[in-house]
Amino acid sequence: MAKASKFLVVPDKFRGSLSASQASHAIKMGILAANKDAQVVEFSMTDGGDAFVDTVAKAKKGAKVIRLKTIDPTGQTLTAKCALLDEDTALVGLTEASGINLVSEPERNPSKLTNIGTGQILAKLVERGYKTIIVGVGGSATNDGGIGLLIPLGFKFLDKDGKDIEPNGAGIAKLATIVPPQTKISTKFIVATDIATPLLGANGAALQFSEQKGATKEEAEQLEANMKHLVEVAKKCFGKSMHDAPGAGSAGGCGYGLMTFLDAKRVSGFELFAKYADLEAQIKSCHVLITGEGKFDKTDAQGKGPYALAKLAAKYKKPVWIFCGSADVTDKDLADMKLSDVKIGQILPMAPNMVEAQNRAPKFLSHLARDFVLALK
Repeated sequence: MAKASKFLVVPDKFRGSLSASQASHAIKMGILAANKDAQVVEFSMTDGGDAFVDTVAKAKKGAKVIRLKTIDPTGQTLTAKCALLDEDTALVGLTEASGINLVSEPERNPSKLTNIGTGQILAKLVERGYKTIIVGVGGSATNDGGIGLLIPLGFKFLDKDGKDIEPNGAGIAKLATIVPPQTKISTKFIVATDIATPLLGANGAALQFSEQKGATKEEAEQLEANMKHLVEVAKKCFGKSMHDAPGAGSAGGCGYGLMTFLDAKRVSGFELFAKYADLEAQIKSCHVLITGEGKFDKTDAQGKGPYALAKLAAKYKKPVWIFCGSADVTDKDLADMKLSDVKIGQILPMAPNMVEAQNRAPKFLSHLARDFVLALK
């Protein structure tokens, strides 16, 4: 490969260590340390989760980021960002008001936390007359089937006595009736998800993800039971339930709530970002694609950004480097994922321990990029 190569750098976040933009910058510095003549094109990846608003707004010409007052998952006041893509279209990221990143470790419990804050943003945008609202769901602190998004829009979730249930995952256990808003919502909703999982079952919202958000095993099982109960009440009151739809289990069931009650169309968060950033054209013109994330494993094939990006690169027979904190894939796994010409670089084997790997992640990531580029010569 020629010395002055063109590198397309599009990493995801390294959760707990680096944002996508920080990772991108570290990789760029490593490339240039090895080859000062290299061309480096950078993007911060988003697949519907962290940094969705900033990244898409930056890629979309003419977009404007604004802040609206709302609440976080614990009920504390904050201002959250959303983007106005054009005069008819707004974009909201769940992580801005309902993300797990907003909640301290001791307070994390997807049974008790709320999505009301993001619901308030949706309600304000509907009130302002936006015809289409894109909601990026991923990285949530909750597991409520999306009811917190719907309550500020006028939906009522009532117990057997006709009283409002607690607007969280635990509250759904008492749900008896769902009442739609008095005024029909004419806004078209699009839900951008980072994964294609269903609402229920071993691969669903509660059993696969809630323990990662702070639930105990018993709480995860109770949340699964509550999600099943929500499905039954939805069928009774609305005559339909989208619990088996791809993406219904994303963000603790927010995909389910948007698709079932607002007829939201589901799109891949990565594909939405790829469209606005014109990634396909960028891949066609690069020599090497570099992506990455905190951990790369077989679950990436469910639709996560780095995997989707590697698949797109394979279409144009471009080599892919995946940098990560750690990887849990074999050559057979990569073949099963239909990925070829992929090289994986890991931080953890370079670091003395996990703490150092996280604290000095930019340095290790730069070293990985430098070593990979030097190996080309």
